[in-house]
Amino acid sequence: MSPLAQEQLDEICRHAVEEYPFECCGIVVGKPDHNNENIVYRCTNIQNKLHEKDPVNYVRDARTAYNVSALELQKLLSAASSKGLIFKVLYHSHPEHDAYFSEEDTRMALFDGETPIYPDTSYLVVSVYDKKIRDQALFSWNPETKTFERTLD
Repeated sequence: MSPLAQEQLDEICRHAVEEYPFECCGIVVGKPDHNNENIVYRCTNIQNKLHEKDPVNYVRDARTAYNVSALELQKLLSAASSKGLIFKVLYHSHPEHDAYFSEEDTRMALFDGETPIYPDTSYLVVSVYDKKIRDQALFSWNPETKTFERTLD
């Protein structure tokens, strides 16, 4: 069963199209056992700012990368936690690329290269070509294989 209701997926796809040609990013929070009450939070992709200030350490711009500020992430985590909600899905788009979980996505999702930062959270990647959604894919951590595996289309 998908952790997202259709209206939530539609909101994420709208976000991806609106941010095109840059990657969008966001978080879906909700109660562990309810999908219809989830809340989609659009996050700000600060990758262009990071790239502009420090192109050596942030080689890619927001057309091929995303970054959420630690402060924004912490505020969302605190607000969700105070309401008994959890991070259910972290999402981002791939403008002009397919919906896959890249090496960079994996690196950002792992704490020490092998432990997921949010082990019970799924990751949604939305593919956008020319302002049109082409595909989306959901990935979840498999503790047996120690990889993020595609779970639903």
